[in-house]
Amino acid sequence: MSRKFSIVEPCVIKLGETRIDQQGLKQLAEHYGAIDWLDKTRRHERSNSEFLIELAGRVCYKSFGTGLNPNITKIREDPKDYLLNILRSKHGSVLEHSSVTFAFLNVSRVFTHELVRHRAGTAISQESLRYVRPRDLALWLPRDIDPISDQFQAVLEEIADGYRRLEASFAWDKMGFEKKKLITSALRRILPDGLATNVIWTANHRTIRWAIEMRTDPTAEVEMRKVFGLVAEICMREYRLLYADFTKKPLGDGTYQYSPEFSKV
Repeated sequence: MSRKFSIVEPCVIKLGETRIDQQGLKQLAEHYGAIDWLDKTRRHERSNSEFLIELAGRVCYKSFGTGLNPNITKIREDPKDYLLNILRSKHGSVLEHSSVTFAFLNVSRVFTHELVRHRAGTAISQESLRYVRPRDLALWLPRDIDPISDQFQAVLEEIADGYRRLEASFAWDKMGFEKKKLITSALRRILPDGLATNVIWTANHRTIRWAIEMRTDPTAEVEMRKVFGLVAEICMREYRLLYADFTKKPLGDGTYQYSPEFSKV
């Protein structure tokens, strides 16, 4: 017998990030008389995010070279050294200048209820069950319920049967969109928080670092650890300088903890 609730796996996709405008970059360098610095720094490899954050930090101290600020007699020319010092000194405000957009797919509303607590420096767009009447009912099951998975599935089947019976009792073809929206909104109230949904999450790097640290901690909810472990892997791979201080530790349930050397910058 086919399941009325299908089992899915959470997925994280990077959709976009802040990009540098090259003409604007040149204009800024000209303003500071730092064209030589710009020519030299282009030789170093780093992401647009890391470059932009470095620029913001250098503007704060006019540290594009010696002679621009009489208080400065030397500068850190290597972006790796520069960003490491930013993290070490907790000059975290400059990390807010660059953001990354992720799609979190097949996550639960348990997950999104906790995700919205990270509201500072974020934008969140979630699939609406007020407008969207689900064709498929799906969720992710944590390993914790393995001993009772059959009983768990039986309850899900009952919920699905009840939902589909109620759904079928309405003459949808005779309704206008506003009426459909009202009924769809009412029906969603009987669906479980574990129902799979999709959400787009944009956050700056200061927030992402803190969210990874908090949400992969062993005390965090298991789905949060799973999803933000995937976020951590993307960030450590694509923003190697900004996340170079993170270390990965396996946990007993198959997830990982990602801990930074420099906490809450």
